[in-house]
Amino acid sequence: MRYLICLVVGMFAGAIVAGMFSSAMQRRNAWPRALMNVMQHELGAARSAAKDGSCAQPTQRLAADHLRLVAGDLEPALLAAGTQDRVLSQYVADFRKTVAAWDAGAACPLQSEALTALANACEACHRDYR
Repeated sequence: MRYLICLVVGMFAGAIVAGMFSSAMQRRNAWPRALMNVMQHELGAARSAAKDGSCAQPTQRLAADHLRLVAGDLEPALLAAGTQDRVLSQYVADFRKTVAAWDAGAACPLQSEALTALANACEACHRDYR
């Protein structure tokens, strides 16, 4: 009976420690996941607006500003402090260049092309790093 109680207490303690470890690991990746969620939301909203023909809305300019702002935080969020990754840096540079080329005040067909190029820049990085 004593061994059964020790086994149950050990399993309970192990479950608690495993839960704490899992929670800590999830919090470690919160910043990169948050950046990716913001980018996905802004790109999706901009693409929807371009498909609907409401490209002149101020939301397009706001989405472009948000994506430019987030693009500056990509490398610090994805790389550990003091490390460099040449391939990731190239993908981030391509993303920044594509965001900078997007004219949020242009006509819908031009914006659709720019947003497709932006989605392709995201997908190129995701092919290697997701």
